[in-house]
Amino acid sequence: MSEVMTIKQMPAELKKYWALEAKKHDRSMNKEVLRVLEEERARREAAKSPAKDMDSIMAAARRLQSFAVVDQRPIEAVLYDDEGMPK
Repeated sequence: MSEVMTIKQMPAELKKYWALEAKKHDRSMNKEVLRVLEEERARREAAKSPAKDMDSIMAAARRLQSFAVVDQRPIEAVLYDDEGMPK
């Protein structure tokens, strides 16, 4: 079921921005704003899911493992100087 929502006191520059975005995507301003709101809702709901976050972390870790190791020094030698102080 569709509902009507009115946006009051929208700054002129913001209205102009949405008009240009709508024209660029060959949509009405209403459809463009609805599309963006729906995308943002989906993004926020996806961010609430720890399983999806863990999946993306593990995918990033797998990609990083495929990179060649260029610096053969142990991590301590990279992070600390000869006196054991952080670099």
